[in-house]
Amino acid sequence: MAGNSPDMVIYHAAEVMQMTSQGLVQPMDDWYTSMGIDKDQFNESLINQITIDGKTMTVPFDNHGWINWVNTKVIKDAGLDPNDLPQNSGEFIEWAQKITTDVNGKHPNEEGFDIDNVAVWAIYWTWLRYTVPSTLWQYGSAVISEDGKTATLSSPESIEAIQFWHDLMYKYYVCPPGLPGLAYGGEMYEANGIALWWEGTWTGGYMRDRPEVAAVTQPSFLNSLAPDGKQAVKFDSHVFSIPVGVSEENKAKLYPMIKFLLENGAYWATSGQVPALKSVQQSAEVQAIPSVAMAAKQFNEIGSTDFSHKAFIEIQTAYETAISAAVAGPDVDVAQALKDGNDVIQAILDRP
Repeated sequence: MAGNSPDMVIYHAAEVMQMTSQGLVQPMDDWYTSMGIDKDQFNESLINQITIDGKTMTVPFDNHGWINWVNTKVIKDAGLDPNDLPQNSGEFIEWAQKITTDVNGKHPNEEGFDIDNVAVWAIYWTWLRYTVPSTLWQYGSAVISEDGKTATLSSPESIEAIQFWHDLMYKYYVCPPGLPGLAYGGEMYEANGIALWWEGTWTGGYMRDRPEVAAVTQPSFLNSLAPDGKQAVKFDSHVFSIPVGVSEENKAKLYPMIKFLLENGAYWATSGQVPALKSVQQSAEVQAIPSVAMAAKQFNEIGSTDFSHKAFIEIQTAYETAISAAVAGPDVDVAQALKDGNDVIQAILDRP
């Protein structure tokens, strides 16, 4: 009935602490015990994120996040092996300069390269909400410290990570500038204009609708852009949550439905998302979808969820603003842009 609050809501795991701190949702530990599904059936990093003060507040429905869509045609056309991707930042620069080509066939390290008319990019600057945490973790840093007390966006490691992206854009010319309004990479990828496309698991739908593109695409782990080759990738989860005030009677109706949706997660996998239950991930139906099978393996082996904080959305906005400024042009002082953002985030963390 209009005006009543819902009995169940779905949002992202990264926002669970904020919702909990505001007193909006109730713990769901009794779902796991009453439905007979152990928490070890879910990604450990994810369970840790949705567990606040020892109480597991939600039930994960899926795992979704970044995966590396590898254009095998582009890479083979450059005389390289799509099964032998660069393992660290140094290897990547050398590899990327062989891939990136202007309309006249010249590479960025050749005289006469036309930066204003690039036909093929080695990599594409996509949604920084997943690109940035993944890269920061590869460099051993993060937006805030694990205890949630210190902003680390301007740490030496963070500056090095974002400076590398800036250099890929404005020094090595192997990635399009990360300017506001940069178009979604789908059209360029479809035209064989991108070699490595860091994009979401949800791109599975894009591939399904374009079988000719999928035929030259190989899903893979994110390649490391760190000097030491450390691997890391961000993923998140859509989670089921019960608001405060929902009756036990209504919870008793909802709990079996949540279990049903989880155990039938193979259907949701057709969207490109990874079912949350590890048992479903290993089902024949899910393993038959190459990108979902690869994403599940990646998230379980090297995946991490984002930081947790009661002001998560505000901090997220602050770091995204700072990163956007840091890559907005060739003459930007990356360290200063990150320091400015770090100061904003630290002020948020210092609130009572």
